[in-house]
Amino acid sequence: DGFARETTEKLANWNPYDQNASADFFDPEWMFGIREGFDIVIGNPPYVRQEAIKEFKPRLQAQGYECFNGIADLYVYFFERGVKLLKRDGLLCYISSNSFLNSGFAEGLRSFLQQHTRLHLLIDFAETGVFTAITEPCIILVSRGGQPNEAVRLLKWNENDPVDQVPVKAATCFITLPQKEFRSDGWRLESPAVLRLLEKLRAAGKPLGEYVNGRFYYGIKTGLNEAFVVDRATRDRLIAEHKSSAEVLKPFLRGRDIKRWRVEPQDLWLIFTRRGINIKKYPAIYEHLLPFKKRLMPGAPGGRKPGSYEWYEIQDNIAYWQEFEQPKIVYQDIARYFGMAWDDSGSYLANTCYFIPRAAKWLLATLLSSAMQFYVRKVIGSDEGGFIRLFSIHVEKFPIPSPSRAEHDALVKLVERILAAKRADAAADVSAWEREIDERVYRLYGLTPAEIKIVEEGGRKG
Repeated sequence: DGFARETTEKLANWNPYDQNASADFFDPEWMFGIREGFDIVIGNPPYVRQEAIKEFKPRLQAQGYECFNGIADLYVYFFERGVKLLKRDGLLCYISSNSFLNSGFAEGLRSFLQQHTRLHLLIDFAETGVFTAITEPCIILVSRGGQPNEAVRLLKWNENDPVDQVPVKAATCFITLPQKEFRSDGWRLESPAVLRLLEKLRAAGKPLGEYVNGRFYYGIKTGLNEAFVVDRATRDRLIAEHKSSAEVLKPFLRGRDIKRWRVEPQDLWLIFTRRGINIKKYPAIYEHLLPFKKRLMPGAPGGRKPGSYEWYEIQDNIAYWQEFEQPKIVYQDIARYFGMAWDDSGSYLANTCYFIPRAAKWLLATLLSSAMQFYVRKVIGSDEGGFIRLFSIHVEKFPIPSPSRAEHDALVKLVERILAAKRADAAADVSAWEREIDERVYRLYGLTPAEIKIVEEGGRKG
């Protein structure tokens, strides 16, 4: 009959050994005679970035995936599909990217696993290179249904751990954690002592977002830095050609120019032609931008993104542009290290940066303290390339303790000493002042000597 012929054609055209193709059918009952689910699902879900599955997203959403997220990578859906193919108490074991442990796009997946599975084992290999992969891998073992496990076995590799000792470490270094500690906002593969310390830090402070009234701003996306960012020689020439150019030439910082405590300007300047500018007032600027006109056209092939802005204007509408000129705390959106800096030069920032305008210097001291470094390392972690992603959704939650007036003033003085030293010599040794900041911030959080030891050892022995 027609059904049999269709089935035969599907099977005849399916090559299970083609790793670059997929079957558009999977029915356990007619393929394997399985009606109640599989006993075991084992797999290595494909790591395909969300940008490469744009055409599939509407279908995934329409199919009712509980873990659906518009920016979720493909492997997320393999988790939910794999669990739903199991019979009750059936086991799923995946080798997968570890990004689902803390990524925002996987919050739905974490919630799904917490609600529908019993966690047994989780091994995070991080950046050890134990597998040949472009992502940081982990191994997870869960069963479908059942009561939450009171003793999930966890093993988290550290970057410097020798991979040839995998059997030894796996046999001796597991810690256990109740499944209730696995929260949808992120899974922390840490000891109970470290988790208690993180909770204490949260309880001792209030979110940074409340201190700064939600004022986290990002830098400027010009759409073509080649046209709008110039060096000192070009800046001086434009001003010499017409003095009005000085009004729209602003000192400029990129993400790479932001270090710990300080910024290192490279004498770059931004042509800040914001929305509504009368370009006729700036003839030298107009002539400079004119050769780039075709590439600056909004929405044109090869041009910038569509929008209601003129070709000579900055691409995005920066309504808060005056805040750049205020003293501010600046930081990169994605960085190899957790570094923030004070900037009072009035510099404008690239779109690879964030800033907090009109911030207090004591906040910078707290943010760069060892206690906060510990918190960031444990709560945010790093992505597959080892980068910290300091997006506002994370930074606004940083717990900041409230200092007394005396502690406030002391921290401000310490920051000012460090900044003065760094301005005089970028390589200046400021470790003694940093140590005093650490000790004062420890007291603000109310940390005990044992908790301070966990912080300073990175929590690995917590």
